[in-house]
Amino acid sequence: MDEGLKAALEKRHKGDFLESNRLLRELLLQYPDNALLHYECAWNYDILLQEEEAIRFYGRAIELGLSGKKGVNAYAQLGSMYRLQGRLKESEEILMEGMSKFWDSGDSSVLKTLYAFTMDRLRKPGEAMRWMTDALLDSSAEEGIVKNHRMLQYLGSNLDVPDIMEKLRDDPPPENGSSNDRKSIVEKVEDVLKVFHPTYLHGGWIPAFDHYEQHFTDPDADTRRAAMAAFAIMAGVWETYSAFPFTPQHERKYGGGYFPNEPHFELNGYIDAFFHNFLAIQQEFPVMTAYTVAALSAIDEESKIGLERRFPEMDADLFQKFREEILLPYRQSKKELPLIEDFLAEIGWNSSYSGW
Repeated sequence: MDEGLKAALEKRHKGDFLESNRLLRELLLQYPDNALLHYECAWNYDILLQEEEAIRFYGRAIELGLSGKKGVNAYAQLGSMYRLQGRLKESEEILMEGMSKFWDSGDSSVLKTLYAFTMDRLRKPGEAMRWMTDALLDSSAEEGIVKNHRMLQYLGSNLDVPDIMEKLRDDPPPENGSSNDRKSIVEKVEDVLKVFHPTYLHGGWIPAFDHYEQHFTDPDADTRRAAMAAFAIMAGVWETYSAFPFTPQHERKYGGGYFPNEPHFELNGYIDAFFHNFLAIQQEFPVMTAYTVAALSAIDEESKIGLERRFPEMDADLFQKFREEILLPYRQSKKELPLIEDFLAEIGWNSSYSGW
């Protein structure tokens, strides 16, 4: 089972949720009472906005005794989905059951927070405030809170919306075959470089989607430069909070404009390609490498729980190696970054791009 589960999760790492679920469903035919497999299936269905399937699999995972942090998350997701569907009694019951089960584990803050949202919908503001206060007193840095911060922030700002997910389901999908799809990687990055000055990494510039991580060692030098420039810029704008090119798969639907079948930048793939080709990339693009490492190091350090936990789909072992071999040495050395002019030169920006 372990190899099959690994293959299914690898498909998830790459954003191929349908194939991931196909592999998981095949495993469930062999291991129908495995709680973890039900949970992982539910997670994929949840991302794909197939709510009834997600609810069914989360519920079965709980019935089968799923424990640990994934058990907490199963209760949290199920209780939240019930609430968003207006099934408030079921939401109240499942969240209370989860809190009772995990009360002494130190991981129940997210359940208390979601229970407070349900109490608010049940027109019990006193109970809602009591549970929210209790959750905050536990610790705002508790892993369940940090990992689900975008969901909690979104739900907290939309308490009067009866079914948040309905808008996501009903929005028309983006049109296929846009002009961006026909552009080369170099052209997509040049589009960003033309507006990059004078705000630089504070401007929120993100290249149009492509698998730039697959071209860090491309035979063509211009393509290699553009691919690495795309990653360096994305890491930089992420660090400055100007844009968020990398969002955990399960949180995307809370950021607006989400379409399950639309491709997204997968952080795991970029870390994998950057880490395994690090020496070659660093030798060819030392300035972009320095800026990228500095940005990722700062983001990881500020995340409180680490990016491998912030992104549950991440290959945790891979990222831990990346942290130990590349990010931590950078933090300890406290190197000063090269001049921004050197960065501009290496990413391929030139004054002819500037229209300001």
